[in-house]
Amino acid sequence: MEGLVLETQFFNPTIAAVGLAVLLAVAIGGLLFGYIADEEANGRRIDWLEEPLAMPGDPGRPQSAEGAKLAKAA
Repeated sequence: MEGLVLETQFFNPTIAAVGLAVLLAVAIGGLLFGYIADEEANGRRIDWLEEPLAMPGDPGRPQSAEGAKLAKAA
């Protein structure tokens, strides 16, 4: 029974590559979420997280009054 587990011929390299990719994705996601949590704990906000996603037919993000004046002046 131990021979089946320890022999490399039963270990598919494709499964190993997919497993490595999944582990890397989890690690990168953990680092990103940790960075975001540290920034928010320090009082800084990450603005791009709070913007809505652009949907087809959506006019875009609303502008403030100052932004509308600057857009008209340009």
